[in-house]
Amino acid sequence: MIPMKYKWMNGKKKGWLPLGGIVFLLCVVMGCQGKTPYDLSVKNPVTVTIWHYYSGVQKEAFDHFVRIFNEDEGRKKGIVVKAFSKGSIEELGKRIDDSIEKKIGSEALPDVIAAYADKAYEMDQLGLTADLDPYLTMEEISEYVDVYMDEGRFDEDGSIKVYPVAKSTEILSVNITDWNKFAAATGETEAPFQTWEGITKMAKSYYQWSDSLTEEPNDGKAFFGRDAFANYIIIGSKQLGHEIFQVKDGKTVLDFDKNAMSKLWECYYIPYINGYFGAYGMYRSDDVKTGRLVAFVGATSGASYFPQSVTLGDGTSYEIENKLYPLPNFSGTVPCAVSQGAGLMVFRSDPKKEYAAVCFLKWFTGVEQNLEFSTATGYLPVKKAAADQAVQSLKKTSECSTVGNNLLIGLDLANRYTLYTSPPFYHGEQARKILNTSMAEKAEEDYKKVRLLLSQGMKRERAVSAFESEENFNLWYEDTKKKLVTILGE
Repeated sequence: MIPMKYKWMNGKKKGWLPLGGIVFLLCVVMGCQGKTPYDLSVKNPVTVTIWHYYSGVQKEAFDHFVRIFNEDEGRKKGIVVKAFSKGSIEELGKRIDDSIEKKIGSEALPDVIAAYADKAYEMDQLGLTADLDPYLTMEEISEYVDVYMDEGRFDEDGSIKVYPVAKSTEILSVNITDWNKFAAATGETEAPFQTWEGITKMAKSYYQWSDSLTEEPNDGKAFFGRDAFANYIIIGSKQLGHEIFQVKDGKTVLDFDKNAMSKLWECYYIPYINGYFGAYGMYRSDDVKTGRLVAFVGATSGASYFPQSVTLGDGTSYEIENKLYPLPNFSGTVPCAVSQGAGLMVFRSDPKKEYAAVCFLKWFTGVEQNLEFSTATGYLPVKKAAADQAVQSLKKTSECSTVGNNLLIGLDLANRYTLYTSPPFYHGEQARKILNTSMAEKAEEDYKKVRLLLSQGMKRERAVSAFESEENFNLWYEDTKKKLVTILGE
């Protein structure tokens, strides 16, 4: 397809085109003499360089598809894709910034990068993002899950600036092997997994039960932890009826509701300082592997990393099974979950290079490739047809792998929940970092203080009393709000 804004047109006469013009147009469209639209040449292919943050299984899968594209579709059209992992999403962002600023030792900017909307927004403010609308028909756009495609539309014109390729949401993962031991001893059921209030109450019960197994006081184990803490604040607040960041008439409006934050505090900070929740390794799946946690909330795209065994500090190990559940909500609220997963942003260059990049993106998100990539990695399909096929296929399978179950629950959640992602805005990344660290870091610092008081012989009720006070919450709330207001420039 040739985008309208780049089509050759005869402005003087309509409805009639000389024979030479018809032949030329057919050659461009059909690929005469080895050529494709925008003069892509099979003999002299254009190279599209992609920087991403995939690692492990995800990188292997992406590299696999890049290889297939180059050997088939790319070879036919005169396109060669080269993909490079540049570390974590934070490391990738730093490399991009260094390249833009032309710092010593930095590399030339690639043609395409994996980017969340906040990063793409920054690039767009610098005039660096390509408008992808001209390369897509309305029919092609309609094939994608609407909310995923809309996430990449953030400028005033509603142009597509980020192409959806792989999405994820969050689910609850439970080491059901150790959970069953606790349930058998206490009569606990799985019902509390549905709400944050239930998780909080259950975690206290688990701590008390595990503490009773030894004669040492206050050595109970934490039950729950979570990755991507900012999601807890943003989505939790949304569940409670408040969208923290809104963009209205080009201005970012803050809704950091105190009552909502108090509820979030009660269902994370309070159980954390008591030792009912925990965070020890880099990721909570690491904490399950070492036996320090039983359950955690993490991204569906991380399902392949759930451990198959627990190895304790003394070297003892045993196999475990995991069970997956939808993301908990606050009691009585409308179900809501995050929609996340970086898309691919094309840097503005020339129509030929941009078209070549979109050719790969269209192919990579084709139903067959999209479904296979999702099944291999735990990401959710971005094409409606791929999602439908995934559900039908997985429901026919009597025994699903962890990734398969994860995908099925993720797709079910995507259908039943409201999927939400914060709108991009100036300094959006910095604002998110505040939400990611403010309560979580304070909880960890205060937990250590409580542990010190307990080790000195102080009773638990007294040790935690000052930290559980309304005054302590107010200090945190006002400090965090002030930081956000400063970032937003209100």
